Amino acid sequence: MNLEVMYKYGGASCAVLLQSLKRLSLPLRIRMRLTHYASLIRRVVLMLLAISILSISATAEVSADAGKKLFKANCASCHKLDKKLIGPALGDVTQRRTEEWLLKWIRNNAEFRASGDADANALFAEYKGSIMQAFPALTDDDIKSILAYTVEGDKKAAPAGAPAPGAEAVAQAPAEGANSPWLIYILGVFLLVNLVLLLRVRNTLKQINGENPTNLLEDVDFITRVLIANKRFMTFLTVVLALGFLYAVYVFLMGIGVEKDYQPVQPIAFSHKIHAGENGVDCNYCHSSARHSKHSGIPAANVCMNCHMYIDGSEVVDASGNLKYGGERSPEIQKIYAAIGWDPEQRVYIEGYEQKPIQWIRIHNLPDLAYFNHAQHVNAGKVECQTCHGPVQEMEVAYQYSELTMGWCINCHRETEIKGENGYYAGAIDGSASISDRLVDRFHEEKITVANIGGLECGKCHY
Repeated sequence: MNLEVMYKYGGASCAVLLQSLKRLSLPLRIRMRLTHYASLIRRVVLMLLAISILSISATAEVSADAGKKLFKANCASCHKLDKKLIGPALGDVTQRRTEEWLLKWIRNNAEFRASGDADANALFAEYKGSIMQAFPALTDDDIKSILAYTVEGDKKAAPAGAPAPGAEAVAQAPAEGANSPWLIYILGVFLLVNLVLLLRVRNTLKQINGENPTNLLEDVDFITRVLIANKRFMTFLTVVLALGFLYAVYVFLMGIGVEKDYQPVQPIAFSHKIHAGENGVDCNYCHSSARHSKHSGIPAANVCMNCHMYIDGSEVVDASGNLKYGGERSPEIQKIYAAIGWDPEQRVYIEGYEQKPIQWIRIHNLPDLAYFNHAQHVNAGKVECQTCHGPVQEMEVAYQYSELTMGWCINCHRETEIKGENGYYAGAIDGSASISDRLVDRFHEEKITVANIGGLECGKCHY
């Protein structure tokens, strides 16, 4: 049921309630009081629904906002708004070219150049024949949204202590989803008001029956005295509290030495959320040794430079849509440049520069008595990184997600089904049935777990 229907029928139901009260044969004073309470409830319901409708309608994105997302997805790897990257700066592109020309160039520049357009061929020659990708999937509206974003651009952060433009009249635009907490607050107030109104209605009905009205504190006191006088209830409560205390002691003792949620401060504020989440970078791109080694490995700064040779963080925006660093390079990315000796102005490595290692702090660390092989799990087991490391694509700051205790590993081996389609289990040396088929014949189970093939043997993890 949508909000409009809720609005319609919510108001109608309250109206029916008001009509019913009018038909009751009650004293005029009592009937007027109940009618007043019902009218208040109706107003609160209709007000809440109206606010919900307005909040949802206000979330619609303007064209420039949609263009920003398209620009980040399709253009940001080669272009910036305010400076030349691989391609020209696009901040004033709508002033240099007509919209019709830009539509043809962006959609398929090779076809546009082949048509004989002089400006298109001159631009191609200016950038020494650098091929620009075609975007046939983009509609005219998509391209126009991108152009609208190049005109509007990102908001620059205001200097410290300086008021934002127009701050005297209006507040800055709230961040995405900022209205959600307000809806929760409104709902809480709505429920509190209705509770008070229902208590007043209850007392009014008691007066109709000739009873003395009570308040909430009196009701709570009565219930408490009844429960204390009940010996069975008190015995049950004592047992529950004792078991809860013993369980708390058990959890405390079992947590000694467990480093779950360990979250050290790193020398560079690297965000897995931005890299693995928003930009979809594969974990194995940076941690490539996880596919062929015991350790996942820490990526060298050269791996970072594959991207950050072109991305310097100047285009990063905050939750309010302002440029996070005022259009300047990210100080965290500059730490990478300082470590490896990269000159961002000349776009070259500094000759003879003494490189400095980035002193990352290890988060996941097993004791020497335990052996864990990343390659075995990633290749043979086809285990996703998130299984052990948690939702890293959502972590702004990485932390130890799992317990990494022996019991935790054993439970995983008991529950995880082997991947029979990989090269090992699907193979057969003598041309007979595959190992997967033979395992099924042996265990007569549809699900063959790691424990079935020796995953609980002590020597697998303790040499």
